[in-house]
Amino acid sequence: MLKRIFPVESNQYQLLRNLFKKIDTDSLNRFEIFFPMWIMFAFQHYLIKSYDIAVYRFMEIDLNRDYLFSMIREDLIGVFNILIHSIVLLWLMKRFESFGLFRIVKMDSQTNFLLFLSIYSLIDVMIFGRMMFPLALLILVLYLLYRSSSMQIKIISILLTIVALILSLRQDEPIVSTATMVYLPLLVVALIAKSEQYLHYAQKYLLLILFIFLFTKELWFGLIGLGYFLFFHSYYYFTSNEKYNWLKFDSN
Repeated sequence: MLKRIFPVESNQYQLLRNLFKKIDTDSLNRFEIFFPMWIMFAFQHYLIKSYDIAVYRFMEIDLNRDYLFSMIREDLIGVFNILIHSIVLLWLMKRFESFGLFRIVKMDSQTNFLLFLSIYSLIDVMIFGRMMFPLALLILVLYLLYRSSSMQIKIISILLTIVALILSLRQDEPIVSTATMVYLPLLVVALIAKSEQYLHYAQKYLLLILFIFLFTKELWFGLIGLGYFLFFHSYYYFTSNEKYNWLKFDSN
């Protein structure tokens, strides 16, 4: 669509190309890998609105497990949560570049950040309770799939995904349970096919599937996610005339 609206030879294309090229590439690479963190925060927001979490009982929240496409005033808390965490982490990554988590190399930054996020999500289980644990396992799966393409890692990832499925089904939690049921066959195919391309699909579609099912609950987060995809699709088109390899964080 962008090619039709802004053909390469047009003046508008050159203007936008110059604007996008002014964006700091290192900061943009770091910002790109924040998407799984946003998913985690949106899921936490959904849990607070849907389930009885002891830490938040003082807020007297009207719980509703069956809502769809919610966008209410209180959802601004979720937006600010994503915004503040992103700004603080971008500042820390720029301030402490030599620290492992904040290295400037995209692939190192991506794997280290996913490890950090896995630990973060597991710690959050103490706040959000057992409902958070299945998603924490999926974030751990994402880290493992980016960390290594070995057969052992793929088998461990499948086992962790099955555990996440069983736990989410026992908890009667629809987002992670449905997402894992859709995702598990893709992971099995990646194991059987022994193809690097299928491994890339397993990495990308885990986040995409979680995003889609969160979208059905949290409309505000769906709009943020769509803005994310549109921005990076535009960035890669206007800076290098390439198609955005969405959610493939270690691509060039």
